[in-house]
Amino acid sequence: MSNARKLADNLPTEGQLGGRNILMNGAQVISQRGTAALTASASSDTFITDRFRISNYSDATFTGQQVADAPTGFEYSTKVTTTGTDTSLAAAQYQRFITAIEGYNMNHLNYGTSNAKTCTLSFHVKSSLTGTFGASLVNAAHDRSNVQTYTINSANTWEYKTFTVAGDTSGTWVTNTGTGLQLMFDLGSGSDKLTDTTNQWVAGEYHGTTSSVKLTHTNSATLQFAGVQLEAGTQATAFEHRSFGEELA
Repeated sequence: MSNARKLADNLPTEGQLGGRNILMNGAQVISQRGTAALTASASSDTFITDRFRISNYSDATFTGQQVADAPTGFEYSTKVTTTGTDTSLAAAQYQRFITAIEGYNMNHLNYGTSNAKTCTLSFHVKSSLTGTFGASLVNAAHDRSNVQTYTINSANTWEYKTFTVAGDTSGTWVTNTGTGLQLMFDLGSGSDKLTDTTNQWVAGEYHGTTSSVKLTHTNSATLQFAGVQLEAGTQATAFEHRSFGEELA
């Protein structure tokens, strides 16, 4: 038996395999701005938990905060609440819950080359609304997007979602200390930011589909995220829990 085969046979099938999660603070444990609700006013970017922010460029308003409400295996989630609706979004308006990944942390995915790697996103989500929601991966230049959809089946219930995204062999991708890749969860966007072409890379910046649920349409609507993980490969693995000190650093 080859040494490579012996190594493969001894790899753990459960628990942590270090460095899998490309995202920082996916468990939402670091919130240096506190736990009080922070207002995301119109035309603003408002960081909530560390590395995660509400990007609101519409007439709606939101609050966001770290809360001690989470699925089994987690302590915290980030909760977004609509405090002021915008039911007539202009074409160019949008709202997103977003995290950016530094180029150095995703350059092993080889995006923009023929060797671009497939990656898998997994997360826990809870909402007061049900239906099909939008999410996307977007490059720093905002001219390459891959829109995915996920369905919330039961209101106010934690659900686990995954989707797999083929690597992008085109486009320009930052591989240094700048923003390399952005993960966006759509909160409600105008027509310029919506596409019905899903699960493939397209030119432009898109956040959801024309039928995506818009949190901004319902006052006091809530959307929560916990255990957000992006990793190379075609399957979601168990969430990689890092120590508080590692995440804080």
